[in-house]
Amino acid sequence: HSLYVNTKVGATADPDIRWAISHYIDRAQMIDVAWAGAATTAKLPVPDYPGLIPFEDNVKDLLAKYDTLEFNPAKGDATFTAKGWKKGADGMWADPSGNPLKLDMISFFDFTSIGPVLVEQFKKAGISATYGEPPDMFDRFSSGNYTAALFGHGGSYSGDPWYTLNLYQSTSQAIPGGHLVNFSLWNNPQFDKIADQMYGTSPTQVDTITSQWHAAMAIWLPALPDIMLDQGYHRLPTNLTYWTGWPDATNPYVNSAFFHLTPALIVHKLVPTQ
Repeated sequence: HSLYVNTKVGATADPDIRWAISHYIDRAQMIDVAWAGAATTAKLPVPDYPGLIPFEDNVKDLLAKYDTLEFNPAKGDATFTAKGWKKGADGMWADPSGNPLKLDMISFFDFTSIGPVLVEQFKKAGISATYGEPPDMFDRFSSGNYTAALFGHGGSYSGDPWYTLNLYQSTSQAIPGGHLVNFSLWNNPQFDKIADQMYGTSPTQVDTITSQWHAAMAIWLPALPDIMLDQGYHRLPTNLTYWTGWPDATNPYVNSAFFHLTPALIVHKLVPTQ
C-alpha cells in the first residue's frame, strides 16, 4: 500500500516535497492504530514475496541513503523551510505565495482505517489534510484528477521485477484492474528506457535483470513517485477437506487473494485429499 500524490501539478510535483510528506508519516503508529498491529511496513513497491526478496536486498545501499520508512518530522520541516514555506498562525504550512498545502486524500473501503490516521498525522505536522471515499474515486484516480490517493500495487509477485517497474512507465495507462497501470502519472525517460531493456531480458538472466533493477531504483527512489506505507495481509480461510496445497504461512508461495490476478498459480498447486 502507498500514498500516491499528484506528480504532475501542485506542490507534490516536487520530489523534495514528496519526501517531506513521507518524513511526516509515523508508519509504526499507523499500523498499530489502523491495522491493530496486523501489517508490516513496505520499503519498496514490491512485497516481501520469496522471489522478490533478492531484489530488495540488492538495493539496500540505495535504501540506506533514501530511507522510505524514515519518520523524521524535523527533516520534513527543514525541507519546507528551505523552499521558503512558512507556517501560518494556524500552524499549517504555506508556500512563499501564501498558498497552503491541502492534502485531500481519496480512496475506497480498503483504506477506511488508514485514511483518518494519516489525516491526524499530517495535521500535527502542519499539513491540512482530509480523507474521503467519493463514488467516482477510481475515475478521478485513473485520470490524475486527485491531490492524493491511497491505493496498492498489482505488480511483480515472483523473480521478475519488470511488472512493478511497468507501473511507473510513462507509456502505461491508468486502468483500474488492468495490467498497464501508471496511477502516479510519473514520467522519467531514463527510467522508461531501463524498464524497456528489462522487458527484453529473460528472467533467467538474473545478473542482468538485477543490475537493471538497481539502475531503475536509483532513479525511482530519489523521485519517490508514490510514498510507501505498509504491506497489508489478506486473511482468507481455506478448507482442507477435499483439497490441500493452498498458500499459507508455512508455504506462502503466492498471495491467497482469489480476486487478484494469481488464482491460477493456486489451482496448479492443489492436490486432492485421499
